[in-house]
Amino acid sequence: MNLLITGAFGNLGQMCIEEALKQGHQLRCFDLDNAKNQKLKRRYHKRCEVILGDICDTTLHPKLLEGVDAVIHNASLLPPLSENQPELAEAINVVATQNLIKSMEASSTSPRLIFPSSVTVFGKSLPGEAIKGISDRVTASDNYTRHKLIIEQTLEGSPLSWLILRVGVSVDARTLKADRATLHELLNINPESPMEFVHPKDAALAMCNAAQSAEANRKVLLIGGGKHCQINHYRFIKTAFSALSLTLPYNDKGTGIYYTHWMDSTEAQRLLQFQRHSFEDYEQEMACRMRPVRIGLTPLRPLLNRLLPYALAKI
Repeated sequence: MNLLITGAFGNLGQMCIEEALKQGHQLRCFDLDNAKNQKLKRRYHKRCEVILGDICDTTLHPKLLEGVDAVIHNASLLPPLSENQPELAEAINVVATQNLIKSMEASSTSPRLIFPSSVTVFGKSLPGEAIKGISDRVTASDNYTRHKLIIEQTLEGSPLSWLILRVGVSVDARTLKADRATLHELLNINPESPMEFVHPKDAALAMCNAAQSAEANRKVLLIGGGKHCQINHYRFIKTAFSALSLTLPYNDKGTGIYYTHWMDSTEAQRLLQFQRHSFEDYEQEMACRMRPVRIGLTPLRPLLNRLLPYALAKI
């Protein structure tokens, strides 16, 4: 197939590139024109076509969509930027995406749109809640989830071929950054809150398979890692600490709630056959990635473990 991947040089976008090339597709990759992406363009230009620009520029859409069979639309502004820069987030996540949909509707090839939505559209979770199914109620709890639901609604009224993929928590060993406010929130969430992980490689596989599945058309699917990826919040947060051989205290006083859930991904797995990694794979990847730092911290580890509870309390 001829595929367009927007947001191609983000973490998940690059996973999509590698999977799509592995499957033998012809790729057109699109992302912002900046120094980082110029470097990535040089890396990828022999393997696929690369166009850099602004997704908000509608004059680029005809060139992007020329001869394209399907679009994997990863371009978006994620939290916390979606909350800190609401006008920019609205322009990218809503207006630009709706304009891209209009351009696709007008395209002679009528390409299929693969739209990565999010598990977060189910709203805030509570410990002990039932596993979320596709028919469960959705609700906007911040700008990001509101944007996702607006585009879901837009697609439901569009004549295009499309799939909406509500993706679970999808991070890997490259995704280690968090601002102070986000870290504070994460550390104070109820440690037993449910969370379903899906490895970015599996999420990318789901997107690429969705682009060519005849049966999976105009459906909303839940993209989670399955039972081996259904964990609690404490296990997820402690992974980075464990990779450094540090002991994260169990915060039994954490009362915060977050918008993550366990999901019934049975239908998505039947149609897209994407679940290949467990949460243990992520834990092992983190341990491998942090090995040089972990070794360097060895002399300080007893002291760091004693000081850690006090340091975390000040975040």
